[in-house]
Amino acid sequence: MSKNSLTPFLLALKSADITKIQAMYCQSTTEGKVEVLKFLFQSAQNNDALYGHYQDIATLCLQVGEFPTPLLGAINSLEKFSFFSSPLILSSQIMCSNQQGNTILHVFLSTVAASENGLNYLKTLLLFESREILQNALSHRNDKQLTPLECYLAFNANIDALAIQELSALLGLIEVERRQTDIQASNAKVIESHLRQQNRLSDYKQFLLATYYKSNH
Repeated sequence: MSKNSLTPFLLALKSADITKIQAMYCQSTTEGKVEVLKFLFQSAQNNDALYGHYQDIATLCLQVGEFPTPLLGAINSLEKFSFFSSPLILSSQIMCSNQQGNTILHVFLSTVAASENGLNYLKTLLLFESREILQNALSHRNDKQLTPLECYLAFNANIDALAIQELSALLGLIEVERRQTDIQASNAKVIESHLRQQNRLSDYKQFLLATYYKSNH
């Protein structure tokens, strides 16, 4: 979607007419929806005072139209996750997934940098939002039968020791997940093999695997 093709949505936004805003989002193609949501995110990042406003607009859009799955792969940082997670929760789309069955949680936990304290953010979101839909999303398995936390163990690039706050958050998330779904111990060998092939099977990764699978692997 070019700047010109984004113009109808911008005009609707300028009108402050919720019906028009939602109608323009619904009428947009998948590519158009991606551009609209990217625009709202970037606008929020550029104006702290209007951050909540742009996030509310994203929520209004998602309440009437689907979240474009091609955008899921771009949710690779805390600032992107924190912006989109609330609209996705409020529109009951937090479970939307791409062709690999990955939700926003699978993508986020697979890619978030350790320095961003994403685990603690997610744990806090669960504690204070108390949203059942988010708890269910944490236990959702992708096409490889991996939960978001298993994707974190398998694909997140960090192999060093977590900060105490992050480790505590991870343990808390594991407990939440275990209340929602049974642990599939067979995945431990699969993840361990993958990490070994990628030369990322550090002692700390082995510790995290043992913690998650309760040394059953």
